[in-house]
Amino acid sequence: MPDSIFLCGLSGSGKSTVAPIVAQLRGCIALDTDAMVVAEAGMTIAEIFSREGESGFREREARAVKSACFHPRAVVALGGGALERNDSFDAVCAAGVLIFLDAPDEVLATRLDRGNGEVRPMLAKPDALAQMRARRLARFEHAVLRIDTSSLSADDVSLVILSEVEGQRRT
Repeated sequence: MPDSIFLCGLSGSGKSTVAPIVAQLRGCIALDTDAMVVAEAGMTIAEIFSREGESGFREREARAVKSACFHPRAVVALGGGALERNDSFDAVCAAGVLIFLDAPDEVLATRLDRGNGEVRPMLAKPDALAQMRARRLARFEHAVLRIDTSSLSADDVSLVILSEVEGQRRT
């Protein structure tokens, strides 16, 4: 079984919070594809969307996903839309185990509301979360495990993930 763990889900599901915890518990590296894109571009995601549009961002994201797939035994927080591209989806499925972190849209919206008027580019439209869920759910459902993070701490989610991954290795 591949050693890398890939966390997928909508924005606000906990991927970026949980990945470093799981990585620390496993003694391996944590990667975040959104952070990789920002570091490579030298711009925020909002700036990339403004200058290059969604297609420019998705190209950068696909490169980050492919790069993450080359790290053995990593725990990778994927951007919410990272699996929409077939090449990224195939690379992730070949490189490791996919875990779907989920929560109801109302919970995600509350988590994403920073109270400062800042809105993520893809979430500026009404019903954006519901539309994204509908578009992305088929890919997320390829995960070996779906975890509702709405009432669990990041530590608890991490322990569920490790239990599942270790259980699969024994079978």
